Amino acid sequence: MTAPLFYVDTLPASGAFSIGSDEGRHAVAVLRLKPGQDVLVSDGAGGMAHCTVVTADRTQGLSVEVVRREQRPAPRELTVVQAIPKGERADTAVELMTETGVSRIIPWASARTVADWRGKGERKVERWRRVARAAGKQSRRAYLPDVGDLLEGVPSVQGPALVLHEDAPASLFTTPIPDGPLTVVVGPEGGLTDGEVDAMSQQGAVAVNLGETIMRTSTAAAAACVWIRGFEIMRGTCHDR
Repeated sequence: MTAPLFYVDTLPASGAFSIGSDEGRHAVAVLRLKPGQDVLVSDGAGGMAHCTVVTADRTQGLSVEVVRREQRPAPRELTVVQAIPKGERADTAVELMTETGVSRIIPWASARTVADWRGKGERKVERWRRVARAAGKQSRRAYLPDVGDLLEGVPSVQGPALVLHEDAPASLFTTPIPDGPLTVVVGPEGGLTDGEVDAMSQQGAVAVNLGETIMRTSTAAAAACVWIRGFEIMRGTCHDR
């Protein structure tokens, strides 16, 4: 079984150190870690330490000692502009994007977005960040995805970009994937408007479909990311888990 992962703000190069209170309580009360067990500790920015538990109790909390520390290379930057899904599917979308290697997530209030974040934007974004952190721990990610602020209006696409659109004539699976930073735009349950697709196409984005079936907005980005990261693995350029 893979050792559990914890995130800290600052990752020491060597020696013993304590895990923060929330993380420590979870390790002791839920995971029931014991001295001598192996754990992973990361700063979420590529630093990863293989550690051994020194103390794990409700009084002293959790402390670990570094056995080996490494700095993992950053993966290719993959940004997803995600139209806000309805209800609990928003959490699902963030979890799947994190687990499948997205570098940055931007919540988007598109023209046909049903979810209403008016007056709740900051709180909702903070929730997405918490969900991404939890999913990063589960998937043992050395790099946590950055969750940006709420975007309204047509996204300003900079650099290579793919727009997932069920009516696009081109398929993601036959479209050449460019190297370097890449943006993927995902519409809402009701789909993108022609105006949104046209505006992004005029900025250089390429509209692509995901095959004959129509995927939910909460799963489409993850499916695209798996395909994109798959090419990187074959090329030997994807290092993050």
